Amino acid sequence: MSWQQHDRETVFTAPRMAVHLDQVTRPDGQPGEVWVTEQPDGALIVPVDDRGRVGMVRSVTYLHGEVVTPPGGTVEPGESPEDAGRRELREEAGLTARNWTALGSVALMTRNTARLHFFLARGLTLGEQQLSSSEVGMTLEWWDLLEAVEAACDGRLTLSGASLGVLMAARHLEGGREQ
Repeated sequence: MSWQQHDRETVFTAPRMAVHLDQVTRPDGQPGEVWVTEQPDGALIVPVDDRGRVGMVRSVTYLHGEVVTPPGGTVEPGESPEDAGRRELREEAGLTARNWTALGSVALMTRNTARLHFFLARGLTLGEQQLSSSEVGMTLEWWDLLEAVEAACDGRLTLSGASLGVLMAARHLEGGREQ
């Protein structure tokens, strides 16, 4: 038996977000309630230059303070994840890329509709950042791939998507699938 939804009450809405309370039957046949957060998908781009360095952006966030992550952000309505990735890479890092490889996507949490789509970007050209008001002060840094992998594993990359994106890109690159 699988989960079955019988009713949904939307208890909160905001721009690009909603919270629902679903009445369900659980796989064991028992009734229950499940809180579901509905949010748009995101795209995270791991830009790797011709020297094998990873482009990371450093910024100060409202909830988590200073963070370092590959560029990324929200997929806007009508935009594909790759188009969002191209836009976010240009805005946050000032980079454009000739070569794009989809690395996969993951669900962010079990009760959240958002998925995070990962891309490897190669053949980079550096231009000017196009930062929004919430991104002012964001800086681009170049990390050795091995250092980025170590930071993903030892917790210096505090955002889960940042760690997973770096690890997925490293596996792709070091697995001989792209040189």
